[in-house]
Amino acid sequence: MKPVFAALATVVLASSLAACGTLQGIQPQATTTPGTALTLRQAPADYYRKAEGLQNQALLRSLAGIVSNHKELGYDLARDVMFAEVDDLDNDDTLDCDYTGRHLSQVTSRRTAYRGGKGFNAEHTWPQSKGAVGTAKSDLNHLFPTDCNANSRRSSLPFGKVVQVTWAEGGSKLGTDANGATVFEPRDDHKGDAARAILYFYMVYGQHADLENFRHEEEILKAWHLQDPVSAQDQARNDAVYRHQGNRNPFIDRPEFVAVVGTFLPKLNVPDFLLR
Repeated sequence: MKPVFAALATVVLASSLAACGTLQGIQPQATTTPGTALTLRQAPADYYRKAEGLQNQALLRSLAGIVSNHKELGYDLARDVMFAEVDDLDNDDTLDCDYTGRHLSQVTSRRTAYRGGKGFNAEHTWPQSKGAVGTAKSDLNHLFPTDCNANSRRSSLPFGKVVQVTWAEGGSKLGTDANGATVFEPRDDHKGDAARAILYFYMVYGQHADLENFRHEEEILKAWHLQDPVSAQDQARNDAVYRHQGNRNPFIDRPEFVAVVGTFLPKLNVPDFLLR
């Protein structure tokens, strides 16, 4: 976590479950200089009004209706916004890889981040090959800056708990789980971020996505959501996505929604191959 967010953590976490006043539209963020604290905004007071009191699949459907109609930035602009603003909230042109913790300085766009494959690129937490296409491809709620090598190592593998390690860096691991399946395990301080991003993606795009990974991931993602709770940096990032894209991740604003939804993927009594 960048130092600026440590000072904000207590304030934001204390208020993360409550709205903080009505927001008329999407307001521009104040200009910052390197190392300065940002003014954090949370959801408008009535943002989740239609979802209040609902449970299970009814809650999931309601939340999807609230956040689905957002502004599509396009993939190039989305990456520029991610590198320059959404993941550089203290405005110092330095980013951290969410998988390895590697620092990269002088980053202002996708081009200055990539550096011929030796820098960073955009990780699709829900892989493109599993359905992150079209609008979903550029949805900032599941895009994160990662080291190119770590991004390639993860590929389109499901997330899981690695017990037999074949590659590791910065706390993230690649290998096999207890059942012998090849999985990728993010470092501890990104587990909750990845979990909430995947749960968001399933909620918004799952109807048209390949759910092979998600059927194996759901339970461990919900465990990671609790293990690595919402931080000040997560909330600030959610605010930045809202400013640019016009929607939010409900599981960051209202972490309790994960438990209230319960089972995200309905358990259907049909063979796996019919679900693919």
